Amino acid sequence: MATNMQITHPAIHAYLEENRPASDPVLSAMEEYGRAQNFPSLGPQCGRLLFALVTISGAKRIFELGSGYGYSMYWMAKAMTGGGLVIGTDKDPRNAAAAREYFRQGDLLEKTDLRTGDAVSLFEAEPGLFDMIVCDVDKERYPEVFELAKPRLRRGGILIADNVLWSGRILDASEDDPATNGIREFTRRIFAEPDFFSVIVPIRDGLSVSVKIGG
Repeated sequence: MATNMQITHPAIHAYLEENRPASDPVLSAMEEYGRAQNFPSLGPQCGRLLFALVTISGAKRIFELGSGYGYSMYWMAKAMTGGGLVIGTDKDPRNAAAAREYFRQGDLLEKTDLRTGDAVSLFEAEPGLFDMIVCDVDKERYPEVFELAKPRLRRGGILIADNVLWSGRILDASEDDPATNGIREFTRRIFAEPDFFSVIVPIRDGLSVSVKIGG
């Protein structure tokens, strides 16, 4: 079975890119930085979806596990009006420093807090409920993150996870590595959990959106 597929048909992706408004100058610089460094990020299509979800939900308290150089944090903080905070995580202090400089340029320092260290440990140490939780850590940890996130989301809160279609590798039965199996198990759990209503949006590498409807 073919894997490493482009989830969105290249012609459809090109059409979407041609018709979307240009990113603001700071986001454009972040996108160029990601390309130059070959650093994977959500990209503008998923970024726009995050912006829409924050706007629709009115999220004011967001935790992202695995933030890289802050691209998705920037989109979410930009969507917030009247205050709010996006807490992010990354293991590499250099990524965190780059992110803070972009946040400064975008006048988003007061809405962002990027912490360095193990994402799951940092999440467990932060008290309280969240309006939105975003998961983009090592894929074998996705099921663990789901179990930790369930009681930490308010009713109506949203859990988002990146890479859930994993370039098609989830379709290949011969793919039996911890990361691929972690995504498969995470997907099984989000759809089996009655307190959540989940959907997978097949853009970029697959983005799951799970809304807490019970609990």
